[in-house]
Amino acid sequence: MSGIIFTSKVDFWIAFVLCLVLLAMISIPLWEWIQGDKRSRKKSILLALILTPFIALIVIPVFGIKYTLTDSQLQVDNGFSTEYIELADISHITPTRNALSAPALSLDRIEIRYKDDRVLISPKHKSHFYQEIKVRNPNIVIGYKND
Repeated sequence: MSGIIFTSKVDFWIAFVLCLVLLAMISIPLWEWIQGDKRSRKKSILLALILTPFIALIVIPVFGIKYTLTDSQLQVDNGFSTEYIELADISHITPTRNALSAPALSLDRIEIRYKDDRVLISPKHKSHFYQEIKVRNPNIVIGYKND
């Protein structure tokens, strides 16, 4: 089933912090490798192997976060798993700057309430997202907050 794909908006400061963390995780073992003796090189290789999964945990979501809007569902893909939300179950959509953990790379977010749950997303083109979801389910209430 095909649909419209919305990528996540990326705040500069979030991208900057992620880049700094990645740079530190890569440069520490590299620095140890260059400066150290043979025992230190073994530690550097071990450290690099230990840090690799953590680097993947940072990189995969950055390139994998997307929101797919089909005729009947909103699919929220965080890079590791996909959450399927029936459009008929969505009751409210409200802009928010909530900093809770979410599949979003920006604090310019949308809170989507459905059934007894909610999800925070940050589509790059919010107005287009609002239009498309409203076409698919005209009963969704789009709220506005004054932040």
